[in-house]
Amino acid sequence: MKSESDQYAKYWEEKGSLKNFSTPVQMDELKKHVSAGAKLLDVGCGYGRVMTELLDAGFTDVKGVEPSAALRRRVADEGRPLDVLPMNLGIIPFEDSSIDAALLVAVLTCIPEDKDQNSVMSEIYRVLKPGGIIYINDFLLNTDDRNVERYDHFQKKHGTYGVFELEGGGILRHFSDERTKELLSIFTAVEFKKVVYTTMNGNRANGFYYIGKK
Repeated sequence: MKSESDQYAKYWEEKGSLKNFSTPVQMDELKKHVSAGAKLLDVGCGYGRVMTELLDAGFTDVKGVEPSAALRRRVADEGRPLDVLPMNLGIIPFEDSSIDAALLVAVLTCIPEDKDQNSVMSEIYRVLKPGGIIYINDFLLNTDDRNVERYDHFQKKHGTYGVFELEGGGILRHFSDERTKELLSIFTAVEFKKVVYTTMNGNRANGFYYIGKK
């Protein structure tokens, strides 16, 4: 039987690689803490949408890592001249304390299991320089009938409230306040704000953006 990790990885090689992502980076807030010449790393960069926005905003040293081969191919197929490396076995291919700022934009939602989320956060901590900045956009639990129904339904299968499946095999997660605090606890908070985002499937969902420091 395939694990959840295998199932969600397969989704991002197939139907997930065709999705267009939508959560916005709070660029003005990021610029308050990260200089234009800083070494930026977009973790789980997908097809390069956020990397392109960062370059357009004046950041000059932007790299990305992405585990999905299909999404990396999409970067090339769409003619984006971006520096994107594979992220194999959850390892970020950069040296310790080599990055000024890292971004996770709607990435943790795509990683339903606690252990895999923890691994990504630890890897980011490892590659960030002392005092380095982490920026995160992600999704929180919702209380509308549609979401509550699917949280309840899939909790029986996956064991975690907030995990749900998409048509085509994708497994996503919306986070409780408690789990969000756990994920962010290895960093020192600079800014945290709850917002409402539009998801990649066009729905409105509770979310947050966070800026923290190593």
